[in-house]
Amino acid sequence: MRGHVRRSLTHRSTSPNGQSGRAGSTCTAGSIPHSRSATPKSARSTHRSQEIRMSRLTTARGAAVIAAVTASALVLSACSAGGSDDAAAADTSKLIIALDSDQAALGYDPVRYGSGQRMFFEGIYDSLFVLDEDGQVVPQLVTKVEYNADQTQLTLDLDTSATFDDGTALSADLVKENLDARDNPDLSAYSGFAAGGENEITDVAVVDDDTVTLTFAAPKPGFEANLVLPAGAIVGPVGAADRSSLDATPDGSGPLAVDEQATVKGNSYLLVKKEDAADAKDYPFDSYEFRPILDPQARVNAAISGEVDLAYITADTQAQVESAGSGLVANGGTVQNLIAFDKVGALGPQWADPRVYQALSMAIDRETYVTAVHPGELPTANALPADSPGYLPELDEQYAYDPEGAKALLAEAGYPDGFDFDFTISSASQRDLEALQPYWAAIGVNVNLKNAASTEEIFAVVQTEPVGGPIPLTWTNPLGNVFGVLFGFANFHKAENGEIQAAAGAYGAAQGDEAAKATALEDLNRAIVDSGWLIPLFEQLAPWAYNTAKVAEPTFPGAEAFPILASIQPAS
Repeated sequence: MRGHVRRSLTHRSTSPNGQSGRAGSTCTAGSIPHSRSATPKSARSTHRSQEIRMSRLTTARGAAVIAAVTASALVLSACSAGGSDDAAAADTSKLIIALDSDQAALGYDPVRYGSGQRMFFEGIYDSLFVLDEDGQVVPQLVTKVEYNADQTQLTLDLDTSATFDDGTALSADLVKENLDARDNPDLSAYSGFAAGGENEITDVAVVDDDTVTLTFAAPKPGFEANLVLPAGAIVGPVGAADRSSLDATPDGSGPLAVDEQATVKGNSYLLVKKEDAADAKDYPFDSYEFRPILDPQARVNAAISGEVDLAYITADTQAQVESAGSGLVANGGTVQNLIAFDKVGALGPQWADPRVYQALSMAIDRETYVTAVHPGELPTANALPADSPGYLPELDEQYAYDPEGAKALLAEAGYPDGFDFDFTISSASQRDLEALQPYWAAIGVNVNLKNAASTEEIFAVVQTEPVGGPIPLTWTNPLGNVFGVLFGFANFHKAENGEIQAAAGAYGAAQGDEAAKATALEDLNRAIVDSGWLIPLFEQLAPWAYNTAKVAEPTFPGAEAFPILASIQPAS
């Protein structure tokens, strides 16, 4: 576990007499075993290292404490039980979850989706690796891992007790068949594994019935983090042979199945436990209904009225949920940033000077901007989130709103009169850039905002413009962000940065040494912010409203926005 306290913003509870106050009881969520019941085969080759127990979920994570100032006056609170005063047990027949998108808009192929659909698919499909309750990457369909000396190959020993709907057991051949589809452009979660991708897999070789070796185009320490769901989900032999069959019917080895009779595509998806599935006991509710409710206000209304038991809401609606007396919890961990595309001066000499990016950062009044455009979120000048061991409070002071200091930096860099540049915006980023534009104009930097004519134009700006965003980054996998983003797609001009590379290298070498990892993350945070490769704006919260009579306060895997489905417990 990480040696720091996990953030959870909790609501003020309402007592039976209607008085508002702190929730009085402490969270006592116990261990929720979530491993496969069948005993993995005992005969393992002795040349492989690191025996690891597979687990879907090891324990239910208790909520932690954070001080936060929001419009809704969320209080500093320990984890509360979040249950009803009623002595009667909560109804566990069905848990109704409202989300902001259709979880199966493209059918039931998990590799066509991103992390926003993880919670929906994790009961249907097993994955090579999963996140545990602390956000750490742990094996699920893997029992042993081993890298070669230069970390260009990863050998996985598989748990062949996993069984699909047609009775077929997991095998190395099936894993290879899944990953060999990595060049299929429809399978977006595989895009990084394809030829030329930031995490390119050049070969998948079957060693024996239960062993497979992945070969990479470059050394890939910590590659397991790229094999969590959805990219690590293993589709059964029917779906792997014909991906189009997954449009209508899932093919997974997980303990939950889609009830096709009770499901209305785009409106309501009902997941039920498979008969005789040993892992089904790890899910405390008999069934799980996922409802896409796209309008944020409609989702809040559904949660407050009791139409749904749990709802993923927006930060600016937290106050409404709290005032209605409903349960409210929010998880942080995702930082929204502007991102430097030109770090070498290819589009203008000023972009090779970190002081220019530092000036742009110091020119922003983050408090005012966030209050106006993203109420309820947390302004920050740190690249890493507040609960990361690498978080540095002094960065928030160093890059606090200071237009005069920003002008001085521009003058030092040789641009006392500022300069002009273009910034392509989309409908999603327009309000942000229109709010930031006057801050930069005040220091002499005039930004010409251009509306993108197509998605292709938005993606092309990494080559044609110096700055883009905002872009959200979650730091569950720091090396993935460094090499996949900063030195990956956002580095068309092939910039180098010794400080960032050294800190990332130190982090990769420090696995298992928490103190060394924390130091490396601090160095990484400072190197990224000082370089200007990222200009952090705010830490984005993932707020959830919940029915306290039905559901205990949800917990989150690390910095993820979505709980682990099996970790959602009935109110006690």
